[in-house]
Amino acid sequence: MSKTFALIFLLAQATKATPNMPSLQDCKLHILDFIMVAGDAHLIAVEDEIRANLAVIGIDVKTHFLSKESFNAAHQAGDFHLSFSETWGSPYDPHAFASGWLAGDEGHAVAMKNMENPSRDQFFLQVEEVLQQMDHKERETKWKTIHQGLHRNAIMLPLWGKRIPTVMNSRLVGYEQGSQQFDYPVHLIKILSGSSTVTIAPGAQTGLFQSVGRMDPHSYRPNEFFVNNWLYEGLVSYGQQGQVLPALAESWLVQPNNLGGQTYTFSLRPNVVFHDGTPWNCDAAKINFDHVMAQPLRAVDYHGWYGLPRELAKWSCRSETEFVVELRSSYYPFLQELSFIRPLRMLFPKAFVPGTMVTANSCPIG
Repeated sequence: MSKTFALIFLLAQATKATPNMPSLQDCKLHILDFIMVAGDAHLIAVEDEIRANLAVIGIDVKTHFLSKESFNAAHQAGDFHLSFSETWGSPYDPHAFASGWLAGDEGHAVAMKNMENPSRDQFFLQVEEVLQQMDHKERETKWKTIHQGLHRNAIMLPLWGKRIPTVMNSRLVGYEQGSQQFDYPVHLIKILSGSSTVTIAPGAQTGLFQSVGRMDPHSYRPNEFFVNNWLYEGLVSYGQQGQVLPALAESWLVQPNNLGGQTYTFSLRPNVVFHDGTPWNCDAAKINFDHVMAQPLRAVDYHGWYGLPRELAKWSCRSETEFVVELRSSYYPFLQELSFIRPLRMLFPKAFVPGTMVTANSCPIG
């Protein structure tokens, strides 16, 4: 246990004033180390506020900036007892955020090891149960219980969310806020006057924009998701009001199956072609699922940070225009998770070279 995380733990426990711990007023703690990812201006602003509040009660905060890789290594190793973070925002919250806790690859599962009322195992069962709750009123009640339990234990506190503001030249109109993080629908912009060339300074995942990254739709960093969103479409999309909208699938039918889950039959949009002239059809949808969801890519080190990979049982083509996906349970976030910018956006079939599903995959090694 490093001094940094031990001090954070002492502060958290002192504020609870349990019988076995001193109160905050009695705690002889005057210096607190904060570790942060370097280059995140938004996080720096939040840290400034926390530091100012702690200064009022006589605690001096020393901030240490780590690279993303070093921070992740400490987080995944469980080298802490209290984590401050942002929420992921729509359409990820709350289900994909909670699925990340179950996956255990971001340190949350380790942080929850000493949970009480509920225990970590009980807490994870509550999450698994709510993900299969199809009634939205029951779902809201269950999520409220889950979040209250999480905050009562003061283990991992999502303190803020964010929307990146847009500043536009007066000769441009028509732009609307994107429906999820790193979604900048620039195709909506209309030019009133002047040059048809528009310069854009996008908000990037790691602070200042540097590069669009690899520009493939099936991997993550250093990819910038807004570029993936400009180039690639999925079966469905996410609307401004939180609704799931048709995209490369123009409609879908949901039925119970003999696995105890649900079967989704997608009617694919006709008369669509990829940029190279290849037709969009069920074979194209299936080859994307085959490669993106090949093992071991469904594990937590790859796409297993959210629930869809573990819920997928099988997928097949009923016809050239009907794509069938079978789930192991009644998993309510399925369509919403298909709307994510990552990883199930459709790549043209010729991008997949002959070979095994992993060696010929569109995702780069690592």
